[in-house]
Amino acid sequence: MIHLISLIEQQGKVMLHEICEQFSVSRDSARRDLVKLTQQPGIQRIRGGAMRATLTAKLESYAEKPVSEAKQSLAVCAAGLIEADDHLLMDTSTTLTLMAARINQPATVVTNSMDILQQLSLNPDVRVHVLGGRFDSFHRAILGAQAEKQLLDYRVNKAFIGVCALSENGLSTNNEQEASLKQAMMAQAQQVILVCEHAKLGQENFHHICGLDAIDVLITDQPLTPSFAELCDHHEIQVMLAQPNQGQR
Repeated sequence: MIHLISLIEQQGKVMLHEICEQFSVSRDSARRDLVKLTQQPGIQRIRGGAMRATLTAKLESYAEKPVSEAKQSLAVCAAGLIEADDHLLMDTSTTLTLMAARINQPATVVTNSMDILQQLSLNPDVRVHVLGGRFDSFHRAILGAQAEKQLLDYRVNKAFIGVCALSENGLSTNNEQEASLKQAMMAQAQQVILVCEHAKLGQENFHHICGLDAIDVLITDQPLTPSFAELCDHHEIQVMLAQPNQGQR
């Protein structure tokens, strides 16, 4: 069973004929293994096999999101992409708030995040523009049509976008207004940079934001699966791997 779960993690799915071939078992035995496999949380039965259940409706408030060592490392890696006098869009996320604390170059930042605003208010070298509109306390961010309209007044070098879920179908979220604002941010940037914990790869949410072809750089904390790495290569996405413990340097 452990081997089958490992295959699911690596490939996203496993088929009946693969179980028969790799483990030299009969089709009946393989079917019994599939039944046991699909009793595991997060795995669902499909015709001829099983796959990871990627679609999730989980919503987690901003305040509930933990600050992990991986996020610290991602923040350091992302901040290293900022050059002097860059014009940036910074989306709302705990990782990007950590990144804001590490900006050591003069820059101009446009954000909808109250926490990034608070962090950057301590940095005299950063000029900050805050999007206006309705404050969403769950996300601690400004969302809605007014903020999207204001984005049309800006053009930036780089947009740093937080990730709720990223799969072969692209970027997605469970909040419609968040999806719309992320799309508006990405449309105003010359370069779109996703900052993504490895656990969010292979996941899908209800509201589609963009396909992989809209992404320029992906920063993550663990190596990609071969299949996802191949997809990134096909779409010419530069993949950057944040080094463990990098956040403590």
